[in-house]
Amino acid sequence: MKRILTIVAFAGILISCQTKNKMETDKISIKDDIKALLIEPKHYVCYRTPEAIEIDGKLDKAAWAKAQWTDLFVDIEGDKKPLPTQNTKVKMLWDTNYLYVAAQLDEEHIWAYLEHKDDVVYHDNDFEIFIDPDNDAKNYFEFEINARQTVFDLFMPFPYRHSTFALHNWDFKGIKYAVHIDGTLNNGNDKDRMWTVEIAIPFSDVSFGLDNGRPNPDKLWRINFSRVQWDTRWENGKYVKLTDKDGKTLPEHNWVWSPVGAISMHMPERYGYLKFSTQQAGEGKEDFVLPNEEKLKRVLWAVFYREEAYHEKNKKFTANISELGNDLLSLFDQKLYKLNITVGETLYEAKLQSTDGKVKMYITNEGIVKGV
Repeated sequence: MKRILTIVAFAGILISCQTKNKMETDKISIKDDIKALLIEPKHYVCYRTPEAIEIDGKLDKAAWAKAQWTDLFVDIEGDKKPLPTQNTKVKMLWDTNYLYVAAQLDEEHIWAYLEHKDDVVYHDNDFEIFIDPDNDAKNYFEFEINARQTVFDLFMPFPYRHSTFALHNWDFKGIKYAVHIDGTLNNGNDKDRMWTVEIAIPFSDVSFGLDNGRPNPDKLWRINFSRVQWDTRWENGKYVKLTDKDGKTLPEHNWVWSPVGAISMHMPERYGYLKFSTQQAGEGKEDFVLPNEEKLKRVLWAVFYREEAYHEKNKKFTANISELGNDLLSLFDQKLYKLNITVGETLYEAKLQSTDGKVKMYITNEGIVKGV
């Protein structure tokens, strides 16, 4: 009898400890450095268009009337900054060969001076597209265009956090694009209304290997859009960027569709989601459901950010989760998943595994997620 009472007492202590540990975990507040990561990115369901769209920069075509606008752009840092002073929004459609993008940029003063292909277009006001077609947070494409239709395009094997290497000489081969201006270009004596951009991106341009690049409706792409906007004044017949009291040019505004929480468009893991639908635009609605694997990825990316910060301070990685922050454990259900980190001299691998063994996901110090 005494033995039974002892077992019952021990079981009670164990349950009490487990309950206490769970309550303590639940009480852990998420630190600011990963809060933005945990905000679910925007998503867009892209429907088919039965006919190819003529690209002339004008958005008055019947096909575009059937596509939905995205939410209005916000600051790249999200709620940390005020809402943009001028509206920007995007629509998308697709067919067998192209992803079509239409953008409307409200603008009282439309200007652009860069005119040569692959000039650094974001030194003007511009519109930008970032595409990660296989959702691997690397091997992504960038397209920028200003109001005078000057283009800067490039391919990024890795984000800048790993390498400054970017293929600036890479070009979209079959892309079609046009700008339409509702107003006058480079004239500060009047007020303009907007400029619109229309783009047809060949799937073959964003494919890898022998693939034709055509989207699989069961696979999500990652995509984001940015608008760079400078503060200017009209002076001596030209728009001039404003400066601070020391004569330094004021920083640009970065307005985006899906905010990433930092002043960097080179965080593909935080781009919005693009879902391709087999339905034709205007003939139905397809719901967007974020797969559980995408939610679990955030846990691994949180580990990645913390390991990066730890390594910068200590010149090594750590397998001790508590040294990275116990708030990481509050990001997932510890009854269903276990997080382990294996560290080598110059690398690490973090594994998130379900207790039933059906789910195994990894991230490495290269920012590569595997197992999904």
